[in-house]
Amino acid sequence: MPLLLLALSLPSLSLLGCSPKTPADSGPVDDTGGSSWAPPEGGDISLLTRDAVTLGASYFPASAEGRPGVVLLHMVPPNNDRSNWTDAFIAALVAHDWSVLVVDRRGAGVSGGDPTDAYEGEFGRYDVEACTQRLAEDGYGELGIMGASNGTTSMIDYAAWAAGEGMPVPVVLGFLTGGTYTENQTSMDEILPFPSVFTYQTSENAWSNVQMTRDPGTWAFHEYLNAGHGTQLLSSEDADQVTADLVDYFLGVLGE
Repeated sequence: MPLLLLALSLPSLSLLGCSPKTPADSGPVDDTGGSSWAPPEGGDISLLTRDAVTLGASYFPASAEGRPGVVLLHMVPPNNDRSNWTDAFIAALVAHDWSVLVVDRRGAGVSGGDPTDAYEGEFGRYDVEACTQRLAEDGYGELGIMGASNGTTSMIDYAAWAAGEGMPVPVVLGFLTGGTYTENQTSMDEILPFPSVFTYQTSENAWSNVQMTRDPGTWAFHEYLNAGHGTQLLSSEDADQVTADLVDYFLGVLGE
């Protein structure tokens, strides 16, 4: 995915999977016998899901071990892909030294697989798992996930499932136009423990208004008059405010 974020451009890297690293993979050993961590290479990478689907992604690693990681999930495939996420929005996340992983969900962009599997059944959560496992293996810490439109489906499927699989559990979620499709497999009642921020335009506020009745006291809701659907919010006249609202909420959980 071409990005205008030239100052943060990183060499391209193509990985065929995200299997656990062996000690030999973990970096050079210092004189005291400890491991010397170094930031992984970023750019265009490949990830392998547990059901053997290869996904393409753009990776912007943070500068220090333990920094937060953020996964971005685009709108419904195959007509959308990781290019939905604007350069300016990615730059706003990277500016806080968060590791950002922007994936082509299965059936979209350069990723393999059936696009319908991205949001129906168990497979969509495997796409998210491949991303979160890569961030964890690279030494990054607290996890945030943002989903746009249909991407919210895989986001909550993963969030409700991860702990039982021993996978990284998100500490914050971002919804860019959630809807009834969000709950294809997972009820929002299962997401109550997760701090979450909801962004949407007025004409699509019905589902988000229902979520207000579920709010455990840690959720935030931001409505914009005519800002578009999903990632269109990030290229609308309200893009700066949408970005600020999302980033500020994530900052409140992930910190600087």
